[in-house]
Amino acid sequence: MPRGEFDRSPRKAATRARLLDAAARVYAARGFAGATLDDVAEQAGLTKGAVYGHFGSKDNLLVALMEEYLAAEIAEQVALFDRHETTWKRPLAGSDRWMQELDEAPDAFRLLVEFWLAAARDERLRERFAAGLEAMRATFAGFAGDSAADAGLGASPETARHFANVMLALSIGLGMLRVADPEQVSPGLLGTALSVLIRGVERDAELRAAMADPQARGT
Repeated sequence: MPRGEFDRSPRKAATRARLLDAAARVYAARGFAGATLDDVAEQAGLTKGAVYGHFGSKDNLLVALMEEYLAAEIAEQVALFDRHETTWKRPLAGSDRWMQELDEAPDAFRLLVEFWLAAARDERLRERFAAGLEAMRATFAGFAGDSAADAGLGASPETARHFANVMLALSIGLGMLRVADPEQVSPGLLGTALSVLIRGVERDAELRAAMADPQARGT
């Protein structure tokens, strides 16, 4: 084995992490549209060639940032989902942590919004953004399916996905409101809203039917 071969992967991983950290700071400070790969390279103390070598483009760098962010969020939500807890209390820990992170480190969430804006103008980015959302949706749908089973209720995959879409929409929507105007959005609102929804669906057969087929609307 050539000298130094053994540490090539760790060095590559360390450089990649360094570039991602620099990109997060640059994009947060200047916005995706205003940032350049020269800015990222300078922030990282590396060459522009290093950025191209690892990511190839500014778009790919944004995608990598978001994939890492969403993967970390999914892992954290999975760890906080406790099937030993009462079903309507299960969203509280994950929701409260989500809102806490918005207060502690809002730049990562702002980058998610930047990604959404860029994806609206680029079909390839839209597909990558949709894939990231699908990973979160699948996680939430799994939570919904497990909770329905634990509550002794039959829930179709479609019902679980509808519920997951509501969870995803509330998380992102209330997240945007919290970051923009924290005084107007209680950090406990997300978890409380999801708990109210769960209790309502569990207690009311008509609500369960509506969640299974939102277009029917009681017909």
